[in-house]
Amino acid sequence: MKPDFSNVYIILHSIENPGNIGSAARAMKNMGLENMVLINPPNLEAEEAKKLAYMSYDIIEKAKIVSSFDEAISMVDITIATTRRKGKWRERFLPPEEISDLILNKIQVNKVGIIFGTEKTGLTNDEVIKCDYASEIPTVVDYPSLNVSQAVMIYVYELYRAFMRSKDLKPYSSPVKKAPGSEYRRLFDRIMTLMKIFNISEGFENKFSKSLNRLFARTEWEIKDIATFDAFLKHIEQYAERKGDFIKEK
Repeated sequence: MKPDFSNVYIILHSIENPGNIGSAARAMKNMGLENMVLINPPNLEAEEAKKLAYMSYDIIEKAKIVSSFDEAISMVDITIATTRRKGKWRERFLPPEEISDLILNKIQVNKVGIIFGTEKTGLTNDEVIKCDYASEIPTVVDYPSLNVSQAVMIYVYELYRAFMRSKDLKPYSSPVKKAPGSEYRRLFDRIMTLMKIFNISEGFENKFSKSLNRLFARTEWEIKDIATFDAFLKHIEQYAERKGDFIKEK
């Protein structure tokens, strides 16, 4: 299921390395975002930008290019500064997962911009103050040096995760239609029959059959998964038949 992130804008402020813009575009494309705003960007035709934006250079080609921070934030309704400059913003300072939930609730009717500063200094205090919210990526060290494209990846990933949570879906997967209970019981009986044919002991107090039942109860196998085990068991049955040990049940 593809999310609608048409009201989300990734704003990159005075990025110096074209490769960082390419990597950011690739991260965006992977998570379903398409809107990029560039404030005073470097040479976007640089080979590094094209190489690192593999299959995603169209995002850079369509990017809005502006000359000032104020011009960029005027394009959106809600602004989020990514920074470690907390100051007076503690009450509205949210980690990526919380800011993503907030964004998801706002983009139904508002354009939201997530702003990333230059590689060397990030956003200034004055720029952070102009934003509606601020966010940082928690790290182990006191003075982290996350690459700007890495930071973009974390925020767009958390946004995608928030979307998947809102739809009660697991990331990277489609809803699984579990095989009916009758198929599990049939597979269980087939396994137990083979164990009897080969005279395999279950162990103390039918330990194996109890463990197998618990395993089946926890699985979310589809019909095709059951079919995979059926194919395997069929080979075992054919082997037993060739050896003359297989007696078909009537």
